[in-house]
Amino acid sequence: MNGGSAGLLVTGGTILLSAPDGSIDPGSESIQGLFVGDTRLLASWWLRVSGSSYAAVSSEETVDTRTVASLPVVARNATGEVFLVVSQRVSTTGLEQTVVLKNLTNHRASIAVHLEAATDFADQFMLRSDKHDFDRSGGRTSAEVQGNSLELRYERHHNGRDFASAVRIESTESPAISITTPVNGGLAGGTFQWSMELDPHETRRIDITARAPDQVVRTNASSAPLPDDLTPLRARSLRDLQALRMPCPSHEEYTIVAAGVPWFLTLFGRDSLITSLLAHSDLPDVADGVLRALAATQAKADDPEHLGEPGQIVHELRVSELATLRQIPYGRYYGSVDSTPLFLTALAKLGSPDLVGELEESARAAVEWMRGEGGLDEHGVLRYIPDPGGLLHQGWKDSFDAVAHADGRLATGAIALCEAQGYAWRALTDTAVLARTVWDDPGWAKELETVAARLKAEFRERFWMPDLDFPALALDGQGQRVEVIASNAGHLLFSGILDRHDAERVSTRLMEPDMFSGWGLRTLSTKAARYNPTSYHNGSVWPHDTMLAAVGMKAYGFDAAAHTLASAIVAASTAFDFRLPELFGGFSPDEFPRPVPYPHAARPQAWAAAAGLTADRLVNPSRMP
Repeated sequence: MNGGSAGLLVTGGTILLSAPDGSIDPGSESIQGLFVGDTRLLASWWLRVSGSSYAAVSSEETVDTRTVASLPVVARNATGEVFLVVSQRVSTTGLEQTVVLKNLTNHRASIAVHLEAATDFADQFMLRSDKHDFDRSGGRTSAEVQGNSLELRYERHHNGRDFASAVRIESTESPAISITTPVNGGLAGGTFQWSMELDPHETRRIDITARAPDQVVRTNASSAPLPDDLTPLRARSLRDLQALRMPCPSHEEYTIVAAGVPWFLTLFGRDSLITSLLAHSDLPDVADGVLRALAATQAKADDPEHLGEPGQIVHELRVSELATLRQIPYGRYYGSVDSTPLFLTALAKLGSPDLVGELEESARAAVEWMRGEGGLDEHGVLRYIPDPGGLLHQGWKDSFDAVAHADGRLATGAIALCEAQGYAWRALTDTAVLARTVWDDPGWAKELETVAARLKAEFRERFWMPDLDFPALALDGQGQRVEVIASNAGHLLFSGILDRHDAERVSTRLMEPDMFSGWGLRTLSTKAARYNPTSYHNGSVWPHDTMLAAVGMKAYGFDAAAHTLASAIVAASTAFDFRLPELFGGFSPDEFPRPVPYPHAARPQAWAAAAGLTADRLVNPSRMP
């Protein structure tokens, strides 16, 4: 079997990137493999039947399953001997594959089936398009045949720490298994062989699994049934969000929603929280697991290597080789200025009554971080210091050039983003409500309200650009405004920090042609020096960014603008088979009649799917339950 462009199956923290027929080709131009916990458990997966070449003739696929029917490649008037149907399903532990062979002839057929499987146990950071070279010296791979299974193991000791991974490939029908000896550091693996005799029209089935042996088997959330009367966008978005739900890597008792596929299949504080806030009406049970996992991973002490400070909510959590052995800082990385205030708002808005009571201590620690190391009390604003060894920028626009002045100069020093001030104000205001109504601490509630009022006044004075009548993107390390028109201001509408006059100005300005592309809000005005419609954060369109602004417009009563943005996102989704990507190009319909894809965009991606739900809700309110 072999296929062309890549296919994708995902659920419960497992992802299969393969050819459309399910095979994994180590020589493919695109990255392929079976990944569990950010580790590639299969780097080669190749099925052959009697040495024949097969071509897929039909297939059916859901988010976590695939079934492919194949026939031998023969001359036009010739007939094939064996009909082949391969079904695949990913689960929290790995891959389940069923091979069904049917003898199509009226005579007995001798059939040989070969499966070649191999792995390199590569960390996903070694494979990404921004990949770097990492030292893996000292790593050891072993292979052992046990009955009907082949177990491959990898171990490595580095920096006083140990990492281990394994995959067990197991089958029915008593295969003959041989181990492949790696050559020059090549893939470790083996070959499964079955020899069988099929009577005329007889069918035979082979079941094969490739699993991480130490993983706990869990039910696939993506298999849950959905109502039949959903719009295509709503159905796809719900299915994708279900597929992105997974056990938290370090606290498997909590179910979270991962950020996206392929490289963000883990807990991200900001992404998981914004997804929960946007998707809560449809998936109300998501928030508690996310909040519990974030409270469990909240920084308890200073950890400069990972940018952790007491009370801070984690940005990113990894358990793969490079993270475990501390060759990258992202094992438990806190480089996010907005995860902490978003945690407080999500707790207040989405947390169950029991959870709100349980997490009082976490909430108080989060507020203390905002007021202390976050800079609110000392500097009057929430800010971050760029991290040269990790993320330079620690808002949602975290690319290296995401914060630049009108002339294109990159902002330097401690950065205060405009939307982070809105999130902080909302967090203080929401936490004050909890302090007064749930935790019975009216004194602290009044104190928080005072801090929030001071921040709101400080924000208006320091961020508002008189000449442009619009909030600046940020303040740089010298306190100078970064005076560009950017979509970050839409998040201020979502947070509610603006008075009505300013909110109306922001809403109106965002809908002007240099910001509204026709498919959504550009991240940066076409008039800015760094505008590029194909950039990551300087002119592209991000569905969640657009819909946060739309939700804010709706809250302020600017219904027409909110509906226009939501309708644009719904229209854009049709170009992506209703699976909204992480981002797409900032071109207008006049420049190209369909949204232009961004080549490396994550799909499915959690907050993009949540944005799809939100857009559908605003456009089709009569169809909501």
